[in-house]
Amino acid sequence: MKRIIVTSAGRGPAINFCRSLNMLKNKEYYIIGLESNKYSLLNVEADERILCPSGESNEFIPFLKKVIQASKADFLYASKTNEELWKISEYRSELDVNLFLPEDKDIKIFENKYETYLLMKKAGIKVPRTILINKVGDLEVAFSEFKGNKIWLREIIGSGGKNSIPTDDINLAKSWINRYNGWGNFTASEVLTKRTATWIGIWKDGNLIISQSRERLYWEYSELAPSGVTGITGAQITKKSKLIDEIAEKAIKACVSKPHGIISVDFTYDYDGIPNPTEIQASRFYTSIYFLAKAGLNLPHIMLKCAFDEKVEKFKNKYSPLEDNLLWVKFVDCLPKLSTLDDLDKIIKGKEV
Repeated sequence: MKRIIVTSAGRGPAINFCRSLNMLKNKEYYIIGLESNKYSLLNVEADERILCPSGESNEFIPFLKKVIQASKADFLYASKTNEELWKISEYRSELDVNLFLPEDKDIKIFENKYETYLLMKKAGIKVPRTILINKVGDLEVAFSEFKGNKIWLREIIGSGGKNSIPTDDINLAKSWINRYNGWGNFTASEVLTKRTATWIGIWKDGNLIISQSRERLYWEYSELAPSGVTGITGAQITKKSKLIDEIAEKAIKACVSKPHGIISVDFTYDYDGIPNPTEIQASRFYTSIYFLAKAGLNLPHIMLKCAFDEKVEKFKNKYSPLEDNLLWVKFVDCLPKLSTLDDLDKIIKGKEV
């Protein structure tokens, strides 16, 4: 049985990664969950739970080395885009364990939204016009030239809509950037529609193994975030799209020459109905990965098979093999629900499923 270490194991992305592996009919993995929050240890769904230093701590890598050695771990999965992932990537040569990560230089590219924007634009991909905000004059250009005199501000590093906000007020924009000491670290982009989608793929040595696209129906807790983006999907459906498949692959290959590992692309549709890639996330799965596993596409299991050079199940199509309109709904303190749009419609019409 292979031994898998999972970081930030008491948080959503890791919990759903572990659930995906634990649902296998035959137990193939012994999971060791590391968590820096002592209270979140109670949320960890692993065979073993260990309290560890935070990713920001200088003690994190030395501690990780000891756990890898003591547990005789076969694989390390960094579940969250933060200091943990960045440090694990940087110190990978010192960690005696399988990682299945993109190259460190590629992770740095993917983590920088402005750099990926420039690379995608250079490749001829339709992206929302974006300006790096170094000074007030850059804001003035954005407000005067972008459609509707409204801009989307966000940091170039971070996830979950970190410090993003749409605004048509230049004074608010200046105050917002000052609040986060963000001059040179924020971009202003054209504001697109609220329709969004996500594409996730597993790559090995430049070859796409499998992928799946989904369309988000709404963000949970959107009313609590200035931008309406929280990084917490309330409801989503599987949705095949040849166009998204094509753009996602082109976007990834525009940024790196040899894609490897887990790589996802987020899309927002423009007012002409064209999906624009807005960021690329590499190295880890989104929280909703358990949705796909329950629907029949267990990407964590497939990823580990790729990492260990094992035979991977052949799918008829490596692009979105799941049927369309499978529905996944989740909320705090509720178990997530897998259904379909048709079944939901029957409930609405009073015809219980």
